[in-house]
Amino acid sequence: MRVRPRKRTAPPTPKQSLIQLRIKKAYDFILPYKAYAALYFGMKVGMRSCYNLAITNIINAYKLNFTTLELNLVPSEIEFSHGSLLGAMPTGLVANTTGSFEIEWYNNAGSDPDKETDELQVLYLAEGEYKPIFLENIGQRIDTTASIPVAPNMQGKKIQVWIAFRTVDLMIASKSSYVGSVQLL
Repeated sequence: MRVRPRKRTAPPTPKQSLIQLRIKKAYDFILPYKAYAALYFGMKVGMRSCYNLAITNIINAYKLNFTTLELNLVPSEIEFSHGSLLGAMPTGLVANTTGSFEIEWYNNAGSDPDKETDELQVLYLAEGEYKPIFLENIGQRIDTTASIPVAPNMQGKKIQVWIAFRTVDLMIASKSSYVGSVQLL
């Protein structure tokens, strides 16, 4: 017979609060692309679902500093997609016009018509925000560039950007790539 643990009566210690905050922030981060991650983040192994693997990746990207009791996000460690499709090779990220930014990538399809039509998936996070914005099927691999519109309330903020590709038949996705950060106009 199993017994449930007792509820905590004492307030959490500062370290426990920091760990709880990391889990909450990771959950908030994954919400916009939760359904996508459940389908395209690796392969289910035993009790570890694709969603569990994705949330673990985000939790590990939030670095804990127990000395100063700070939580820091390392954007380059985040993956929102983890599949076997040919990966994205970002080559540029600029914000030359107000209300948008442009992503450039190398067309590594090698004149394979099936790979050239892979659809671009974009995830970006504005500074001061806790939930990223996820955009699906923004362009194709062969396009090598995409202009992404942003909401007026994001103008002037710095954003972090990730990209991945997914096949047109929605069967396979690539491993996501961190493109970098850019200051929006």
